[in-house]
Amino acid sequence: MIMKILLPLFCAAGLSALAEDWPMWRHDVERTAESPQVLTDELSLLWSRELPRPVPAFNDVRLQFDGGYEPIVKGKRLFLASNREDKIMAFETNSGALLWEAFADGPIRLAPVAWRDKVLFGSDDGCFYCVDAATGKEVWKVRPVPSARKLIGNKRVTSVWPIRGGPVVQEDRVYFAAGVWPFEGVFIFCLEAATGEQIWVNDSTGHLYGGQPHNAVAIGGIAPQGYLLIDGEELVVPSSNAYPGRFDLKTGKLKDFKLPLGGRVPGGWYTSLAGKSEEKKGKRKSLLADMGINYVRHEDRLRYEGKPEVRSTIRAGDQEIRFANGYEKVPGKVHSMVVADDKLFVTTAAGGLYAFGSGTQAESRRHEATPPPPGKATAFSSQLLGEIPRHGYGVFLGSVDADTLVHLASETSLRLLVVEEEGRRVRALREDLSRAGIYGSRVAVWQHDPAGFEMPPYFADFVLLREEIPSDERERIFESVRPYGGKFIVQHGEELETRLRAGALPGATNYHGDFKPSLDELVKAPLGVLWFDDTLGHFKRSPQPKVIDGVMITTTKDWLDASTRTMKVDYRLLPPNFSDVYTGRVLSAEESALLKVQAAARVDLKTVQPSQYRPSNQKNAWKPEAPVAGHRQNPLTGETEARAFPKSYGCDGGFDYGHIYTMRSGTASFYDKRIDSGTINISGPRSGCTNSIVPANGVLSLPYFYKGCTCSYPLPTGLAMYSLPESHEQWTTWGRITKEKLAGKIQRIGINFGAPADRMTESGTLWLDFPSMGGPSPELDLVTVPAKPRSYYHHSIWMRDDAGLPWVAASGVEGMESVTLRGLKPGSYRVGLIFANPASDERRFDIQLQGQTVSTDFNLGSRLTAVGVVFDGIVSEGSLQVALTAKKGATQLSGIEIVPMDLAE
Repeated sequence: MIMKILLPLFCAAGLSALAEDWPMWRHDVERTAESPQVLTDELSLLWSRELPRPVPAFNDVRLQFDGGYEPIVKGKRLFLASNREDKIMAFETNSGALLWEAFADGPIRLAPVAWRDKVLFGSDDGCFYCVDAATGKEVWKVRPVPSARKLIGNKRVTSVWPIRGGPVVQEDRVYFAAGVWPFEGVFIFCLEAATGEQIWVNDSTGHLYGGQPHNAVAIGGIAPQGYLLIDGEELVVPSSNAYPGRFDLKTGKLKDFKLPLGGRVPGGWYTSLAGKSEEKKGKRKSLLADMGINYVRHEDRLRYEGKPEVRSTIRAGDQEIRFANGYEKVPGKVHSMVVADDKLFVTTAAGGLYAFGSGTQAESRRHEATPPPPGKATAFSSQLLGEIPRHGYGVFLGSVDADTLVHLASETSLRLLVVEEEGRRVRALREDLSRAGIYGSRVAVWQHDPAGFEMPPYFADFVLLREEIPSDERERIFESVRPYGGKFIVQHGEELETRLRAGALPGATNYHGDFKPSLDELVKAPLGVLWFDDTLGHFKRSPQPKVIDGVMITTTKDWLDASTRTMKVDYRLLPPNFSDVYTGRVLSAEESALLKVQAAARVDLKTVQPSQYRPSNQKNAWKPEAPVAGHRQNPLTGETEARAFPKSYGCDGGFDYGHIYTMRSGTASFYDKRIDSGTINISGPRSGCTNSIVPANGVLSLPYFYKGCTCSYPLPTGLAMYSLPESHEQWTTWGRITKEKLAGKIQRIGINFGAPADRMTESGTLWLDFPSMGGPSPELDLVTVPAKPRSYYHHSIWMRDDAGLPWVAASGVEGMESVTLRGLKPGSYRVGLIFANPASDERRFDIQLQGQTVSTDFNLGSRLTAVGVVFDGIVSEGSLQVALTAKKGATQLSGIEIVPMDLAE
C-alpha cells in the first residue's frame, strides 16, 4: 500500500538541487527551524519505528525541554537522544535500519549536534561526549566540572552538574552548560569540537545579587536548562523557567541576565530567534517564546507569554509546516519534525519515528519493537528477594547478570543501579536490559570502579557489595544507605552479610507540622542538594509538611475546584500524600497503608480551610511581621546585639525552628543561628506562602509548593538538602553595618578579595567580599593601591586541594601594591594571608606587614593551589597594612584573616 502525505503549505515545484542536513536542534545556531530544503507536495511513508516512550525530567511543561525525541540528520544518518535509555541512536535515513547505539552513564536529555564526521552531546552524568558519526565509537569524553558528587535528579542518580544546556556548534567550537542549581555553581563552556580542549568557561553566574520575582532581591543566578543558541556575537543560554542570559561568544563574559521582576509572568525553557523569513531589527534579533509552553494557570486566571506555535512550526524553503495539522498514518500527537536528505522525519509524543519521502513505494518498512523476553528467576535473584525491600532504590557495587536484574525488576518496583568497571560487561548488560525494556527507567549501569564510586547519602534502600574492600571504604558506602531500615549487604561467596541501618540518624528530629521547634543537629550550613523532582506538587498555600521517620506527609488544597471554596481564596483539602524525605519518591498505596504515621496524616476533607497557615506570633495572615530571632554576638566586634538579617519579599514571614530560621527572602532561604550565617539563598525554587522549608530527619526539606503560581522562579521544583563540609562553597548576605559603627571596634575579620558575597565560618570569622557585590554587607574602611586592582572570581571547585578554605583562595586581586584596613580595635593579632596563582606563570614578591618585611621572594606556587602564611603578634593601633612588592610577574592576594591573639587557635 502507498501511504502519502499532502503538506498543507505553500509549495515550490520539485526538490532542492542538493539534499540538506539538519545538524542540530531546530536546524541552525539561531534555532530558526528554517531549512533551504524543498519538498514535493506529495510524500509517501518510507519507514517507521516505535521507540520507548520518552521520560521527561519534569512534569511541568515550562520545564519540559526533553519532552520527546528531537531528530538531527547529517548525510544519510539520523541521530536521536534517549532520555529514557541513556543513549544516542543512529539510523540509516533511507531504510530506518539501526546503525549503532552509544550509551552514557545517565540520561541524554537534549539533542546532539552533528559536526563534520562527529556527534557531540552531553548527559546528566555530568560528562560531554564526542563519538564517531559512522560507528558511535568514542572520540573524546570530558567531565568538565571536576567533581564526582552526585544526587537524585528527577528519580535518577545523576551528577550534581548535569549537562542540560543543549550544545550548539559554530566555527569548530561547541558551547554547552553544566549544572542547574545556581547556588551549587553553574558553568557555561566553550570547547574545541575536535579535541574537547577548553577555550573558556564562565563559572560566575550562579551567585549574582539582584532582582527576583515580586521585585525582591537575593543572591541567585542562571539555571541552564534548554538549548543554547547564537545571536551574532552573543551566546544565549536559557534559564529553565526564567528569562535567558546573554554571554560574549568569544570570551564567555556575561552581558545581560535578569529575572522577571514582576510577579505572575510565566517564563519557560524554550527560546529561539526569528529566521530569515522575518525582518531582522537592530544588532540583536528578538528572542521568541512559545505561548504553548509559557501558558499556565495562576490562582486567579490563565496567564501566558509568547507567540502561538513557535516551537511547533518549521520551514522548508518557502513551505511552512505546522505540527498541529497532524498527518495521515501518524497516530497521536506530533512532537517534532525535521526536513533533511530530501525527506520529512516526524516523531510523536508516544515515541513513534516516521520517515516520508518522494516517489512511489509499494509498501513502507515498519520496524517493530521486539517484545521483551520474560524475566527468568535465578538462584541469586531468588535469594535476594528474601533480603531486600520491594520499593525504593537499590545499588549493586560489582557485576551482576541481566537475568537477575530483569527478575528483580519484574517482582519489585525498585529502581536499580549497577556499578561495573569492565567495559565489555557494561556494554553487554546495557544492551540486554534495553532489549528487556527496562534499561534506564528501572535499571541503570554506571561504568566505574565499584569501590570508589561516589553516591548521594541516605538514598539507597539497599546496597549490595560484591567484592572485598577496606573497612573505611565500607563506612563511606554505608552513608548512602537509607535510615529507618535500609540494608548494607556484603556478599561472601554464596553467603550474604546484612547490616541494618535502623532508626533515625543520630541528632535528627521529626517535625509534626505544628510550628514548633525542630532542633535537628545535622541540618547546618553549608548545605547541598540531595534530590530534586516535581512529581508531587502542592498548592502554594497548603498546610505545612510533616516529616516523620523518613516520610514526608503533605496535604494540598483543592484549588482548581471552585465548588470546594466559600470565598475567593479559601479551599478544602485533598487526601494526604506520602513521600520519601531522602529521595522525593512518592510512596505507593501499599507502602502508605503500612506506615505507622497514618494517624499523623489524618485530615479534614470537608471543612473549608483558612487562606493562610501561620505560627501564633504572626498576627496578620497577609502581611507577616519582620523576623525576630533572639540575640547574637557580633562576629566583627564581639558585642552582644539583637540578631538581624536581611529579608526581602516573601509571603511566608519565616519561622524559627531553633537552630535554623527558614523563610522566603526573594528565594527560599535560611539562616543558621549556630554560626550566625547571614541569609543564605536557595536560588531556583519557590517555597510556599506557608513556611515550607523544614529541618527534620537530618535534611532540610523544600517540597514543591508552587501550584497556583506563575511567577518565573528559575527552577520551581521540590528538593531536599544535606550538610556538607565547610570547604563547600556557599555564599550569604550578612547585612549592613556602617563603617562609622564599626570604627575602632573590629577585632576579628576576614577579607575575601573578588568573592561574590560574604561567608561565615564555624571558627567565628566573618569573611566579607571586597569589593562588595553580594548585597547588604558590613562597610569597611579599606584602601588599596591602586584604588581598583584587577579582581577575579572562579568557583572553588577548581582548586586542587580543598583543605582550608578553597572558596577564599579561588578568588583574588592581582597587581595590588598595598591594602590598608582601618577601624581595628588596638591590640595584638594573628594575621593570615591566603594566596593562589590563578595562572601557570611564575610569580614572586616580597610581603610586608605594618611596614616590616615578613617574607622575601615569596613564591606563589603552582596554578590553583592555595598557599597560606600566618604571622603572630602583629600589633595594630587601629589599622593594618599589607604591602606586596613584585619581583617577577604580578602580585596576587586572595584573603586576609585577622584574629586577636587571645582567640587564635
